[in-house]
Amino acid sequence: MLPPPYTAHWLAQGDTQTQACLLAPDHGAGTLVWHCSMPETGRRGTMAGRFDFAVVLEPDVPLAEARKAFVLGMLALGDALAAHCPPERAVTFGWPSELRLDAGRLGGMRLHLPDGVAEDEVPDWMVLGVELIADRDHLTDPGSKPASVSLKEEDFTDPPAILESFAAYLMLNFDRMAHGGYPALAERFAEKIASGGTMAEAVDVQDADGLARLGDALPQAAWRDDHGPRL
Repeated sequence: MLPPPYTAHWLAQGDTQTQACLLAPDHGAGTLVWHCSMPETGRRGTMAGRFDFAVVLEPDVPLAEARKAFVLGMLALGDALAAHCPPERAVTFGWPSELRLDAGRLGGMRLHLPDGVAEDEVPDWMVLGVELIADRDHLTDPGSKPASVSLKEEDFTDPPAILESFAAYLMLNFDRMAHGGYPALAERFAEKIASGGTMAEAVDVQDADGLARLGDALPQAAWRDDHGPRL
């Protein structure tokens, strides 16, 4: 159940981020591609153990400023997770794009752009792509991978509810930026980075230099490998 202007596209197989990028030019802002392979959904496909989704945005400012949307997206993801987990669980970030639950790596977010967009150009579209560990059932000894956690192990029985909350919080954050300004949102992002790592990692993303550092760091995505979130 997604509010306007979102349009949901279920992906049975494949990569949600790639599919969202393919749909972006023709389908535009609000296109949201998702895939969930948890057994509880009854829709387990080839991407076992994953809950992924990606949303298309259409910025109206140059890339150097449009990256603020990534900060808003990370905050929306963190708030969505917090809304569906016990209140004593700590939801934090690892620099620059990792999502952690009680210090365990759950996944993260990536930013996708058309090829060749310069910092002073307005991108035709942007895609915020989220990858979360849905379950680790294929591991014979989950305790051997203490750095990661999964939605199933943390009793998230309805992953699509996280997606619904993310969509609502993302819209709310854009509204907050429009009416209350960006600095308060950037400060919240830095605080979550500091809580999940160190103050040295809590780069100030309020100004152009900080956003440029964020842009340089995003492609690294140390929380994942070629197969998705690292276990």
